[in-house]
Amino acid sequence: MELYFLSVGYGEAMVALDGEHCLLIDGGPGVDDAAYTQPGTIPAVTFLKEKQVECIDCMICTHVHNDHVSGLLEVARQFPVDTFWCNCLYADSPAAAVRTAEPVCDHDLSMRLFAEGLRHWEALVACLRAQGTTMIERTATDDFEPLWDGLSIRLFGMDKTRMEQRRRQFAEFCAETDPERQLTQMRAFDSTENQCSLACCLQTADGWKAFLTGDLCNGWDERCAKTDFPRAQVLKLTHHGQKDGMPQSLVDACDPEIFVMCADADRTFNSACDAVCLRAREYLNARNRPAQIYTTGLLENAFGTQNDRIPCALRYCPGAAADAYFSEGSL
Repeated sequence: MELYFLSVGYGEAMVALDGEHCLLIDGGPGVDDAAYTQPGTIPAVTFLKEKQVECIDCMICTHVHNDHVSGLLEVARQFPVDTFWCNCLYADSPAAAVRTAEPVCDHDLSMRLFAEGLRHWEALVACLRAQGTTMIERTATDDFEPLWDGLSIRLFGMDKTRMEQRRRQFAEFCAETDPERQLTQMRAFDSTENQCSLACCLQTADGWKAFLTGDLCNGWDERCAKTDFPRAQVLKLTHHGQKDGMPQSLVDACDPEIFVMCADADRTFNSACDAVCLRAREYLNARNRPAQIYTTGLLENAFGTQNDRIPCALRYCPGAAADAYFSEGSL
């Protein structure tokens, strides 16, 4: 099994490949996003083509922010997807809300990005339904379940009560007819979407684990206090390694050997921030472990270049050292 953390600018996309099997967790920004003008970036759809993937066994959308959901749309347009998991499968169309947001998008970056994510979410759901994908909203699970022979997954996130609350909130702002109230409700939903993100832990047959957190920053003290919380060799820090992206209880419970942050080379929004990088380094140093701390947009710093190409993904195989993936287009 190979686990890849793609360099998609400010965003996240992770791929697990195992023979003919493929798991895709988030897709980064949309393929036309300016993020891909940065050297060393690669859209998820391009990476999957380069790896000659034929079908996505499972596609997971952790939440509907554009830097996670938007890149999934082009993947769904070009690849068959057997199963789709998401944090909540909303029935209502956000189209009217997106139209309401359009006049403020030029001067409100958060609203522009949220509206973009909603547009791509609606198109993604329609695309997957048209191809007959099995679509399932997922809550937190108490144990690992098989994805395929040799790889299992455990989910962390909302319970059913919180999911129903979230579904009502989404329906309310979609149905609101007063523009000001609609924008207020959209902003409230957007500001709490990270708290409703799916997170997961992958486990191979020999017990190797990788903890992939989405943007879920809250609630880790309670989750990690459980005796069956999994230790993981690889921990992708939450929320792109921003100041809230390294919950100490999560780090202590996972006790990782490798930290990964999905952030762009410019470290937009103070992602892969200095304070988090320092804490990660101090944690590994205190345990006499190599300082394996990687940022997807800064892989050149760790691995250099190859024939003038910049790394466009971090690759990790259980039992081997982390290394870089170079694309023909990653100049």
